[in-house]
Amino acid sequence: GGGNAFIFHLNNILLHIANSILVYILIRKISPKNAVVALITAAFFAVHPMHVESVAWVSERKDVLYSFFFLLSLIIYCNYLKLQKTKLLIFSAMFFVLSCLSKSAAVVLPLVMLLLDYYNNRKFSKKSIIEKIPFFVISLIFGFIALHSQEGAVENMAPGMSFVQHISIVFYSFMIYIFKAFIPVHLSAIYPYPIELENAGTLPKIYYLSILCVGLLLYFVWYSRKWGKNIIFGFLFFVITIILVLQFVLVGAMSMADRYTYIPYIGIFFIIGKLFEKLSEKGKLNYKKYFITILAFVFMAFSAITYGRVKIWENDDTLFSDVIKKYPDGGSTQYLNRGAFYMYYYAAKVYKDDSVKREIYKKKAISDFQNSLKFKITVNDMVLVYSIIGKDKGDKGDFAGAINYLNEAIKFDNNYLTAYNDRACAKCMLKDYEGALKDYNKVIELNQKDALAYFNRGTTKDQLHDYTGAINDFDNAIKIDKKYVNAYFNRGTAKFKLKDYDGAYEDYNKVIALNPKDSDAIRNRDIVKPLLKNVKK
Repeated sequence: GGGNAFIFHLNNILLHIANSILVYILIRKISPKNAVVALITAAFFAVHPMHVESVAWVSERKDVLYSFFFLLSLIIYCNYLKLQKTKLLIFSAMFFVLSCLSKSAAVVLPLVMLLLDYYNNRKFSKKSIIEKIPFFVISLIFGFIALHSQEGAVENMAPGMSFVQHISIVFYSFMIYIFKAFIPVHLSAIYPYPIELENAGTLPKIYYLSILCVGLLLYFVWYSRKWGKNIIFGFLFFVITIILVLQFVLVGAMSMADRYTYIPYIGIFFIIGKLFEKLSEKGKLNYKKYFITILAFVFMAFSAITYGRVKIWENDDTLFSDVIKKYPDGGSTQYLNRGAFYMYYYAAKVYKDDSVKREIYKKKAISDFQNSLKFKITVNDMVLVYSIIGKDKGDKGDFAGAINYLNEAIKFDNNYLTAYNDRACAKCMLKDYEGALKDYNKVIELNQKDALAYFNRGTTKDQLHDYTGAINDFDNAIKIDKKYVNAYFNRGTAKFKLKDYDGAYEDYNKVIALNPKDSDAIRNRDIVKPLLKNVKK
């Protein structure tokens, strides 16, 4: 990409277009009699606002990529059901492996294959079981790899909850996913757990009612068998492909995510397509006209919402400002991410030469970091935030305040090099050289190839009148960086204090050789020159 994100976004868009075409092909295989069913399913898949996250977020390339191979595998399996050729089953398995290599969510594919058997009235037999054994083996292997690789990688940030509360959140999320399939409003990059759970230890009543709602929905789906298999197939397709992300096992700080609906919504859209097919039968032309009008309006509305949603994903400022607007008490993540964007992009890059705007965004960043500390936060993030705020206070001259924050950072991570270094600097400004020396010792213990750390410790020793120790540290800094001008200069000054005038003269010469316009080195060399044992020519 050469530093340009366009190539990555283009890749995601092309994969999404390909996936939309594959959805059309898959539904045509499943329901070959009426192309409109496939067209409706693919059309809503292509433009649905809940799919923006999977396509606009570069990191979610894995979503559109696994879906590409997932859909190909299912299409080939549909061909196998018709032709019963073993090579098709092999090709289907190959694409299934590629899908699993893209994202572990693909492991549910064998269950979808069983669902296709059911929809195609295929009898449950020994052959139908044996042919799927390789697929289930692949699922188990990749499922194990995924669980093992992610163990400890994501810290559970969910609030404490009872079993009933946990199930209520799962069922509520399930219902909201279905609701947003039809009415995609209040979309967010982050859906935090309800604040009431953290503050009052309880949930809003709607969460508990969701258990009843899911029960009624399941009853309706079971009852729909009287009308055929379409609703059952679409609903089970949705359930099978979303069940792994329903937070039965609590991970992270979010109860749900838009990206989880990328493949599952195919089942919902299929039901809509089949409903249109039903209303298009003879004697129901009026219903068909109304339904076409409604579908056209919904398609245009979804397209408009999607277009607006894409703009929200423009950068971390627009994205996390949107989350904060919708969930101001939703947790630390949105404040951390927006603060990092303000600090490391706007302040450090975009406005690095505009002191006024740079300070404005640094101030905004610090405000966001401080807000993040009001919520549950990972230890690593907490250490980083305390360290950043501490350094900012030090830069503004509040050295005591800086030390307080840096103390907190070190308390949670006693090997955090940056915090020790910044705390040492603050201690030096308060003339606590002994304390600073201890911190620099720790910095060097953690990184023995840090020339700056040796230089800073040498400067601190100089303040404590340990000139020999200072020279030794400057020697080490110069060994690491042969062109370390300040190390040569300070070593020359330390040698001068020990009356090693010849050594000081040589160091000042080295400074001038590296920087001929260094007036301080020229002046100091002139002071030393008359004190030399042998006048230098």
